Amino acid sequence: MARRKGPDLSVAELESLLAQQKSRVTHLGKKRAELQAELDSVEKQLQSLQGSTPRTGKKTGRRGKRPKNAQSLASVVTGILEKSPKGLSLDDLTTQVVKSGYRTKAKSFSNVVYQCVYNSKAIRRDKKSGTYRLYPGKG
Repeated sequence: MARRKGPDLSVAELESLLAQQKSRVTHLGKKRAELQAELDSVEKQLQSLQGSTPRTGKKTGRRGKRPKNAQSLASVVTGILEKSPKGLSLDDLTTQVVKSGYRTKAKSFSNVVYQCVYNSKAIRRDKKSGTYRLYPGKG
């Protein structure tokens, strides 16, 4: 590494420059604290006038992308019920849908499956057994 050419400074001069820098850092730190206090005061005044808390960059809405599936939930449910002539309970149906590889981020996926089954004209619930069955010829 090459040495820097320039005026040679004595140790005393270097200490003096260092002391000046420290003094400047201290002064700027105090100034920053004063300005921060003033900014906090202004924000409190704005908050009291607006009546609500200002947003501090928090994001709302979805977190990440929605999973994409090759088939719709309705077609997956229909395919599973075609293979089960005796029908399936809602819990069993939900388990089978997940095992089939259907991806979801729903907190209550059984509710999503229920809505799918409820809104389908081809699927009926057997009240005696509590299972859902596919009724062919309806769609």
